[in-house]
Amino acid sequence: MSGTKSLPSLDSRQERALKQSLNTLWVRFPGSLEDTYTEHAERRAKKLIKRSIYVLVSLFLLVAVPVSIFNQEHNLALWQSFGVYPIAASLGLLLLAIKVPRLDRWVTTLIGLALMTSLAGTLMGAIYLEGTFLGQVAAFETVYVLIIGFSILRLPPTRTLFWCLGSLILALLTAMVAGWSVSPAALLLFYGFPLMVCALNGYMLDASARTSYANTLLLNRESGRLRQWRDNADRETRRQRMLNEFMAHIAGNPTVAVLLDQTLAFLIAETPAVAGAAYRLDDGLLHQEAARGLNQQARQRDNVAIEGLLGGALEGGRGVTVRHDVPAGYLDLETGQSRVRPAQLLMLPLWHGDQALGVIELAALEPFGDDMRTRVESLGAPLAYALTAAIGREAFIRRHRDAG
Repeated sequence: MSGTKSLPSLDSRQERALKQSLNTLWVRFPGSLEDTYTEHAERRAKKLIKRSIYVLVSLFLLVAVPVSIFNQEHNLALWQSFGVYPIAASLGLLLLAIKVPRLDRWVTTLIGLALMTSLAGTLMGAIYLEGTFLGQVAAFETVYVLIIGFSILRLPPTRTLFWCLGSLILALLTAMVAGWSVSPAALLLFYGFPLMVCALNGYMLDASARTSYANTLLLNRESGRLRQWRDNADRETRRQRMLNEFMAHIAGNPTVAVLLDQTLAFLIAETPAVAGAAYRLDDGLLHQEAARGLNQQARQRDNVAIEGLLGGALEGGRGVTVRHDVPAGYLDLETGQSRVRPAQLLMLPLWHGDQALGVIELAALEPFGDDMRTRVESLGAPLAYALTAAIGREAFIRRHRDAG
């Protein structure tokens, strides 16, 4: 579509079909894309008529005014009835359509009606005034209107052809009812052949426009793919940088409590979290080993059974769990003299192989984005290894102390 409208996204099937269709003379759009292109062509026609309406008015005056002033034939009034007033009314209607916002949705229909009205008038003038100078003027006007209809207005050519044939039928019916003589040879010369040439030109222009639109869709698809690759690379860079900084932050041989406290400090500094708690699973209970930014009630929560939010996070597997509906009184944040319920909770379960080790719980006043969730989740594996090592060191020191 054009600049004011976003281009439709293509799926793989549509992309393949478009690439194959580009090798043909007439690009056909698969599925709903054909309707999308038709809408694009209608918007293009609207823009063109808004830009060219005053040029069309000038061309009309350039023909109508000199002939009306300098021609003294007795049938001048008849020619004006056929070749001036219908065109003037059509141009006035188009001016009204582009100036009144309520008529904007009907602009393409009004363009077609204006084309049919103008052509019907000039056709009737050429038929009725055949053999006169003004009849020749009406015939030339017919050719000019055909050129404008197919080459300047740029409605879909089949639709333009429909309006042109409608004008021919209207003119012939009028001639039949009024008893005018119709010369098939003359009609073919000033209408039949020009219509075929203009229609062919219109279809060639539309074929070019279809090819251009298809290439635009494919380029947009490729740009989107490149943009997605770049975004993925940026996310991976941020994830890797956060992981490296985290590993440096917990380097050394900290105890379990120190390790988890360092983890909370890092996550609160690097994520939207403003508070958090770290639990270690031991003997079927979750023991709070570290806490940051919690109120007194939350700090006293210890030896928690594997149920509720924390238990659900462990049972949910290795991925992070996010809760938007935080229960009242659960992990409320203290701000001055008041308490604020978190907007979102993020829980990171810690697993080493098939063994659950604990849960990191973070509270934030604003949501964790998808990218941030992925980055926090990537810290789970190295943290689980570090926690396993810390637990092993503490167990070794305890056994050594007991043995001594």
